Amino acid sequence: MAEKSVKTHPVEKSKTAVVASKAQASAKPRRFFNLPTPAKEKDKGQIRQPNRLQKWYRETVGELRKVSWPTPQEAWKLTKVVLLVMAATALFLGALDWLFSELITLLVA
Repeated sequence: MAEKSVKTHPVEKSKTAVVASKAQASAKPRRFFNLPTPAKEKDKGQIRQPNRLQKWYRETVGELRKVSWPTPQEAWKLTKVVLLVMAATALFLGALDWLFSELITLLVA
């Protein structure tokens, strides 16, 4: 009787090959992929990866260093422009509000 050859997906073959090579390399073979590595393997020159908060902080500081900040004179000039535009907008909207309230008063009375 001829033996049946079982066809497997190429990725499955590579996974089993990796597991087999890891099992042969270590004295105690691990049964699962996601088991933590022993402390002896971690200390062999590997740098610890930063957590998400540390990574975010470092990236933020790096981006803030790239910003071209305005001089105090430029910042004061731009602040004056913003305040002037804000006051003009407030006066315009106040005038429209007063005009519409007067029109409504004339229509209702």
